[in-house]
Amino acid sequence: MRRQTGMFRDTAVESLTLSIELFNRPSTVAREHAVIMMLAHSFEMLLKAAIFERRGTVRDKGAEVSHSLKRCVAIAVNELALVTEDDRTLLAAIKQDRDCATHDTISMSEEMLWLHMRGGITIFNRVLQQAFAQSLDELLPNRVIPVSVSPPEDLGFLVEAEVKAVLLLLAPKTRKTAEARARLRPLLSLDGASTGRLDQPTEAEVNRAEKALKTGTAWESVLPGLAALQIAPVAPGANVQELALRMSREADGVPVRRATPGESALVYRDSNPFDDFGLTLSAFGRKLGLTQFEGFALIHHLDLKNDDRAYFIRRTSKGAVKFQGFSARALELAKQEMSKPEFDLDNVKRTYSQRHKS
Repeated sequence: MRRQTGMFRDTAVESLTLSIELFNRPSTVAREHAVIMMLAHSFEMLLKAAIFERRGTVRDKGAEVSHSLKRCVAIAVNELALVTEDDRTLLAAIKQDRDCATHDTISMSEEMLWLHMRGGITIFNRVLQQAFAQSLDELLPNRVIPVSVSPPEDLGFLVEAEVKAVLLLLAPKTRKTAEARARLRPLLSLDGASTGRLDQPTEAEVNRAEKALKTGTAWESVLPGLAALQIAPVAPGANVQELALRMSREADGVPVRRATPGESALVYRDSNPFDDFGLTLSAFGRKLGLTQFEGFALIHHLDLKNDDRAYFIRRTSKGAVKFQGFSARALELAKQEMSKPEFDLDNVKRTYSQRHKS
């Protein structure tokens, strides 16, 4: 292990330990803010340890500062395969809550804070094992890990209770709007994270959610991402306190998709295409171990440019291409296609060449 890798990893464990201590302490002074801040820092350090061990650097070419937590999570998902798409949801929520705790205020119920803490520990332990063949049990005694007397089994019930608490704070003459908004931010963070957002909820989003809830709109419509999340069952033989979130595959969830220009929607989530679609066309083939031409041929073969979750393009007012790129979904679709026994790369290239000639 590289010396810098070890420093990152040790700092990650120290930050997680402090986060656990803050969670378990009897005093409530700054508890939620401090727990979330240290939990987010522990993940940034852990992922930097894994990235540095693999790459020998935690800086992009030309950058003067090391990777942010957002960038670390993207690399861990798309390149190192240490973090799953479902894990990304909770990590993105923790990152957003950290930003809110740093620049604004947040408020969480004990159940919601435990969900973030216990889910974070579950992911931390898995990444630690995969990246460094080390278990958290070797570093921390189980007695200090946050334990819930009755772990939540249904995320919907937990969210509904949170929304009811927000509505009580928003009731007429209570004068607790600021407290309600602080309670709303973690819900909006987790909701936005489930639909791919990595930045903290804006004041406009908080305003829209507050207004919608006060007028009686169902929380499933105000927080559609949360409606599609569920707590995953504990694997046989695993710690019963382990907790993981995953996207529901059920068809009755509230649909969430990228809005077309001019289309109205109940809930808006800002999306930065540079974050979501950061893979350039010229680098697509290289990421798959192919040449640039073979990458272009595979893009055409899979018709990726017609998949709005895989490809994004922005044009100038005159129609010229201003930006275009692929997402992690495009790579996943390509890998699935290439793994098929009947896949014939030569035929894909031939078809692509004929299209250009015609």
